[in-house]
Amino acid sequence: MTAKLARDDAAAIPAPSPTESKLTPAPPSSSSLSDEIDLSYAYIPLLLYCFVSGISDSVAFNAAGVFVSMQTGNTIFLALGASHLPAGQSRLWLKALISIVSFQAGAFSFAQFRRLSGGSEKRKSLLFATGLLQALLLIIAAALAQAQVVPAFADRRLSTVAESATRTIQANDFVILCPLALLAFGFGGQIYTSRVLGYGEVPTNVLTSLYCDLFSDPKLFAPLRTNAKRNRRIAAAVLTIVGGISGGWLQRSQGGMPSALWIAAAIKLSISLAWLVWPSKKRA
Repeated sequence: MTAKLARDDAAAIPAPSPTESKLTPAPPSSSSLSDEIDLSYAYIPLLLYCFVSGISDSVAFNAAGVFVSMQTGNTIFLALGASHLPAGQSRLWLKALISIVSFQAGAFSFAQFRRLSGGSEKRKSLLFATGLLQALLLIIAAALAQAQVVPAFADRRLSTVAESATRTIQANDFVILCPLALLAFGFGGQIYTSRVLGYGEVPTNVLTSLYCDLFSDPKLFAPLRTNAKRNRRIAAAVLTIVGGISGGWLQRSQGGMPSALWIAAAIKLSISLAWLVWPSKKRA
């Protein structure tokens, strides 16, 4: 009897009509910005970062005598400061130190930000945010150069001996430490991004280990399609060199050093925006 009553009650409940079923809202799907990116072609932005490193280091070295991306040379400059060398560049060690410390602070801060934000370090929103910050640091440095707040970074086609001497004096001004710190901090975050994406063969900042890994590769002369890491190493080295060459010619142009920094900033900004529309990792 009880079973019969239960069946009767169930039959008394009207089934939802097809129209009502269509109106039933579906459960909300997760935002695509929280998805992890597909890593298949994620090395392409890293290769562009190599180009940016070449441009930026060419500007920093010409303006201040130090690097903001590649820190090996800065370490030697810092060490030479203990013996008051190179002659006539009493503050070179200080500029090298500022660049090194800022680079380290950038790598540490970007890493902590990614970890504290929770979730995957490869998600689109996080890559966009960290890329945007790197671009903003470059934009600020370019604006300081454009406004001639930092005279050594505002160089435009200086060619005479007198102008070169003036530039050397300007390079010793303490204000030059500001763009050095901004740029180096951003490049500390840049190399950490390459680590997060898992493309260790494209560090974006370091060429010494890249050259070693490239020329010690047992498959160095293998066909193109059979050695992707070798191909990416070659591309990274070439783009860094091309970036340095481009930076040099831009500095010789009417736009001078600011134009090189603006182009580097535009590339970084474009990469950060690209992460927003990057294909998502396929879910299992």
